[in-house]
Amino acid sequence: MNFPLLLETVRSLSLRRHWLALLFAGAACALQGCNGPPAPSPTPNPHPQHFVRLKITVEKGSEVNRIEVASQWVVSDLACAPVIWPAGNTRVKQVNVPERVEKIGDTYIATIVMDRFLRDKCEWTNGGVDAKAFHGNYGVSVIATNSDVINGKTTYHLTCLTRPFVDVGTCASRDEESFYKSEDKNAFNVTVERVP
Repeated sequence: MNFPLLLETVRSLSLRRHWLALLFAGAACALQGCNGPPAPSPTPNPHPQHFVRLKITVEKGSEVNRIEVASQWVVSDLACAPVIWPAGNTRVKQVNVPERVEKIGDTYIATIVMDRFLRDKCEWTNGGVDAKAFHGNYGVSVIATNSDVINGKTTYHLTCLTRPFVDVGTCASRDEESFYKSEDKNAFNVTVERVP
């Protein structure tokens, strides 16, 4: 048996595996954009002064007995975010912040803090709110709205399906009320509007 040849073959295979492993790790790193810089984060405003109130009116007789509201903050100026190479896209994130909600009968008043974050180069803006409807601790429905309702440009008249299997908006225009209520005996109407 030729031991020097066998030893050289083993070294060659070992070296090939080493280079193959390095090549694989490099490709995986490049595809995932592992160039390090994290997405920018907003700086909380210690003294907010601008508030908007939303009135969420739930149909009487629905099983909803609690509403939670969260505002969704997004980056307006993508130039502030690091670029992920080699893909070339920017690394950003959405920041969801719970808002204060007060229940008055079948109506819920959510107070949205509009100057929640200090101004910076990313120009964080409120992109809308999500209201989650609950019966006790059980999620009943998700009511998604965009910034038009916060700015007072529109009022949402919606019919909501219940028992969502995913955490996304399950409400549609009130024009779909008869269809939704024929499909879901617990579907309910809701109105979301800005109030002075």
